[in-house]
Amino acid sequence: MTLDVESRYTNIPQEATLEVISNLLSNSIWDFITPQEFVLDLAHLALTRNFFEFDKNFYLQIQGTLMGSTFAPSLACLYMDHFEKEMVLTEDNPFFDNIKIWKRYIDDIFLIRKGTKEEATAFVTWLNALNPFLRFTSTMGDPAISFLDLLITEKNGLLKTEVYYKPTDRNNLLQFHSFHPRSLRENLPVGQFLRLRRNCTELTDFKKHAKKLNDKLQVRGYPAYLLRRAEKRARFSNRETLLQPTTRTNKEDTLIV
Repeated sequence: MTLDVESRYTNIPQEATLEVISNLLSNSIWDFITPQEFVLDLAHLALTRNFFEFDKNFYLQIQGTLMGSTFAPSLACLYMDHFEKEMVLTEDNPFFDNIKIWKRYIDDIFLIRKGTKEEATAFVTWLNALNPFLRFTSTMGDPAISFLDLLITEKNGLLKTEVYYKPTDRNNLLQFHSFHPRSLRENLPVGQFLRLRRNCTELTDFKKHAKKLNDKLQVRGYPAYLLRRAEKRARFSNRETLLQPTTRTNKEDTLIV
């Protein structure tokens, strides 16, 4: 099943989020030039000094954080991490033993649990009673469910994935004759085909989606030789290597709020 946190950015409690950040800073090993107190001051400003205009009147946002703010995802994720550890992924949770996998990306949660659908519904009801600021909606899938850009299917006791496109998906890939740098336009198909190879567990699924992607890119004006080269590179790439996380080498002490 999947869970989605409704309007997470605009619903997180400001004071509680600041308390979470303060505790994390106090308990962390801080080896940055920027003082911890300054980071906390920035978080306070980002949460409590958001003004907006509506119908020619100005308002101060008193709950949640500003949609579109650079700091917003970090603030919301820190609060959600605290909520999960303190309320959900703990043995005090009466449904804890049924949870086999709990993975979250920002406000989208992928969950595997044992039990009946009725018990799953009871779990979501219990979850929604924990915190007045967080409300979860759920979707159950058997044997397949979509999560972000993946279609996840149970097959012989294992999970397989392939690319998932929402019903509203449109072919908005960059036109090849755009005035973007040529290197960007020539490398775009490579990135798109490598994404398919990474997200498709089985090679047959990759080939199926590669054919669709090839058609979409041709419509956008990409030469056939570029597409053949990009598809071949992806097809013969090591999927295990593609699944490895990339590491950032830039360790500058940079703050963007």
